[in-house]
Amino acid sequence: MRIAVIGGGISGLTAAHLLVASGHDAVLVDDVAEPGGLIAGARIDGFLCERGPQALLDGSEPVRALITSAGLEPRIVRALPASRRRSVYVAGQLRPFPASPPALIKTSLLSARGKLRLLREPFVRRRSEADGDDDESVFDFVARRFGLEAAQRAAGPALIGIYAGDAAALSVRAALPRLAALEREHGSVLRGMFRTRGTSRLGRPVTFPEGLTELPRALASALGARRRVARATGLERRGGGWTVALDGGTALEAERLVLATPAAATAALLSPHAPVAAEALRAIPHAPVAVVCLGFRDGDAGALGMELDTYGFVVARGEGISLLGCQYDSSVFPGRAPAGGVLLRALCGGAFEPGVVDADDATIAGQVLGDLRRVAGLRRDPDVVQVWRTRPGIPQYDRAHFARLRTIDDAVQRLPGLAIIGHALRGVGVSACIGAAAALVRDIGA
Repeated sequence: MRIAVIGGGISGLTAAHLLVASGHDAVLVDDVAEPGGLIAGARIDGFLCERGPQALLDGSEPVRALITSAGLEPRIVRALPASRRRSVYVAGQLRPFPASPPALIKTSLLSARGKLRLLREPFVRRRSEADGDDDESVFDFVARRFGLEAAQRAAGPALIGIYAGDAAALSVRAALPRLAALEREHGSVLRGMFRTRGTSRLGRPVTFPEGLTELPRALASALGARRRVARATGLERRGGGWTVALDGGTALEAERLVLATPAAATAALLSPHAPVAAEALRAIPHAPVAVVCLGFRDGDAGALGMELDTYGFVVARGEGISLLGCQYDSSVFPGRAPAGGVLLRALCGGAFEPGVVDADDATIAGQVLGDLRRVAGLRRDPDVVQVWRTRPGIPQYDRAHFARLRTIDDAVQRLPGLAIIGHALRGVGVSACIGAAAALVRDIGA
């Protein structure tokens, strides 16, 4: 079939690549020259600074297959052992962040009383239909099952690290579906985790020598002339297929159409055909984020005053710290800094202080450095500073998210030959976007 894919982020690139591999006549329309959307970065004075995702998880078959198909398997770079150690800044100090609820028993993250509350979790009644059909927030879910302290000190920071969002606003079923499924299927999160040990398909973080941008660039290169740099300005249903109007007065004819654009762009294209669905897309909240890359040519831990053998940290809210968290990129992957150097990547803004991203570079960097001195003990200024802003930012899967998805899905079913994918719908991570695109291509078939 002749299939048009609109949007050159990882969702659209994956869909177009797999459609071509399945024998379809697929064309990708991207409105910017550099492929990858939010996946972007550059080497600056020897430091590999990434303004979007820095890794993907290799546990799923679609991810592994795409890497292989793109010819990048020999270039895989796996995360260093330090990446397994993470911290949260809470109650005025950095504390080890446990990798699972059972590990909370050993951490200083919770008080003795909070740890005792964890032991009650297997005996907490699971939520049922009798409790109502309104979606439960992540914060309320964790507080109900593990106690208020665990919700404040573990769940809250965890959601900051993924969504830059507020656990009290995000839906547990949409934002952390595996956690909700453990209660639903096993009656207890802890019981479910013990029963499903060894079955997780998340995998470990991987990237490539020149960063995650290697993946979209490889996919775009494989598409060749099938990838067109243009802006889709309108859609028209014609003879059972679709006509995509492009800027410059040209158009594409296709039997099927895949929209893999950001929510606002998808809404604009969809509005004449499904105004209610377009409104649902526009209503998806986003959290803008400022990313600050800090490069230190002298990476001696004593000179910096920081414990560097870790993935990094997130900051619990209520600590008087604007910073959301900091990833120690050169401790997570090799080759991120010149020999002997250190690269840090700090994030601020998010759902809590979205206005931060509107400040100038010097103000944002100054706030980040001040917070790093207080939280992690940073002793000196960096040699390289780079500030990026991501707007509208990370989609927030709030408690109205599933209602919006139903509205969008109902509209799509009434428009034959149309599909919508992207990080605003069913997974913000790179691996989730790849999985959704692969599932769509399987549904289309050969």
